[in-house]
Amino acid sequence: MFSTKPTLSLRNLFARYHEPAGLTAQQSQKLLDGLKSSFRLQLEQEYGQTALTKQQRHPRSRSRSPANEQAVVRHSAASRHLRSILANPIFSYNTNNRDPSSPLTPVSIPRRDPMDDFDHAVAKGLMTLNAATGCMITKQRLLDSSEVDTGPASESATALRVVRWLRSTGAENDLAFLEHQAFVKALAPFLIAENMEEIAWQWISRTMQQQTKDTASDDVRLRRASFLLSQLVHIKSQPQHGDLDGAITTILRAEQVLAQDPLLSRLLVLPWRSVSWLSTVESYSHLAPSEKLFDAHLHTADRLKQSLSVETAHLHLYHPTHPDPAPAMRFFQDKQQLRKLVRGLTREKMVHYKQKSLNVVPWVAYLGYDTVNHLTTSGLAHEAQSLTQILQEELSILFTPREQLS
Repeated sequence: MFSTKPTLSLRNLFARYHEPAGLTAQQSQKLLDGLKSSFRLQLEQEYGQTALTKQQRHPRSRSRSPANEQAVVRHSAASRHLRSILANPIFSYNTNNRDPSSPLTPVSIPRRDPMDDFDHAVAKGLMTLNAATGCMITKQRLLDSSEVDTGPASESATALRVVRWLRSTGAENDLAFLEHQAFVKALAPFLIAENMEEIAWQWISRTMQQQTKDTASDDVRLRRASFLLSQLVHIKSQPQHGDLDGAITTILRAEQVLAQDPLLSRLLVLPWRSVSWLSTVESYSHLAPSEKLFDAHLHTADRLKQSLSVETAHLHLYHPTHPDPAPAMRFFQDKQQLRKLVRGLTREKMVHYKQKSLNVVPWVAYLGYDTVNHLTTSGLAHEAQSLTQILQEELSILFTPREQLS
């Protein structure tokens, strides 16, 4: 082939082109440092304190009030964004605190409805049981606070949204979420406030109906159902829900709904003891139940198939119409049982037991106090003195020096 003029011209053009040499390591580092400095300067101008520095160099007035000084401070956009993230209730739940009886103290009461954050996280598929617990706890704080007008709990639709989320994710199928006691404790008040209590009863019934031959599985089912039932009983014991009458009625309903369940006697122990504690040790903060319901509560003890002598003796002592100290006197006259109760007991253990609600050891001390007081006010001074002597001889470790009976 013969070369044409255009081809020769093009060849001569590229022949004069020489690729520039690459940058040395020193030149590359210098270029990188320049880019970094430029980038940092741009960030400082956009999000940093440059504007504040300029205002300080060129003040508008020599005198400025403290209020105006606070108004001058401009938080960066990044700082505001970080504060917004940290204020989100999704991040307010402490995963290290697994004890549902321990209240979570808020850093501050947010102005934004935490259930809006709940809906946003659900839509993104990011919601978890821990995060949902944090949202409900924060929502309850808002409802309890007088600083923010959020309307009544019955109109919050909190339980409705949470139940919809449980169903949409399939979590309601196996009811494993009932194992998360903090979640259950946060959800139960909203279920009752929004007239969705029947859903809780369905969960209890379904949990108890999951028949298996595995003993460990029975323990799991009992733990889940018993805790949920106890939460319903606790909420119903509040004045706005019927006080102790409402709590006892809830236990009686459980007896009827699960009458044929072989595990019923074990299921009722925790809620029954809770109501018994409220009816005796904490009776000062509750209205006395009706005689009919109180007697029904006492009769429930016969179905529990375990020794509840302390609880039943205390209940007889607090009967609303005819208190009876005889069961308590019989309990304290059994010195062998009393010595077995305090065997190996130390002051340190006693302090620990007093911090745990429903523990039988401090309950015995309360029973002793109340029985002596009842005998004294009833004019039975001799019996009161005899019981005081028994308590001092056999159960002195239950009382601190200031609490010693005289």
